[in-house]
Amino acid sequence: MITDRTQNHSTEAKEIAGQVLLVNLFTPKAGMVDDFIAAQTGEYVRLRGQVKGWQGNRLGRTVDGSGQLVNIALFDTLENYNAWRSSQLFADHLEVIRPFVEQSAPGMYELLYSAGEL
Repeated sequence: MITDRTQNHSTEAKEIAGQVLLVNLFTPKAGMVDDFIAAQTGEYVRLRGQVKGWQGNRLGRTVDGSGQLVNIALFDTLENYNAWRSSQLFADHLEVIRPFVEQSAPGMYELLYSAGEL
């Protein structure tokens, strides 16, 4: 099941001029946490340098033992993200990770402040 909050056709989305964050909470299928991590991190390597405006990702695992993961991606612009989202590369990426995912809840956020190196 996917709850997608990346739809970005709102008035607010049209006013975003800077960087955006994709934050996605993943719940892997039972017994497939390590398989998901391997697939997702393999995709980071495979896609490096192929997605315009993509600055990188971070992947984290909850410390409560539930196995839930969070993926955070930074894009230069919302337009870059939209181009990625509608690309064949993205479709191929989904096919790689989909077998391991029980639930996904992506959301798109305007970057308001940044400190340090993430």
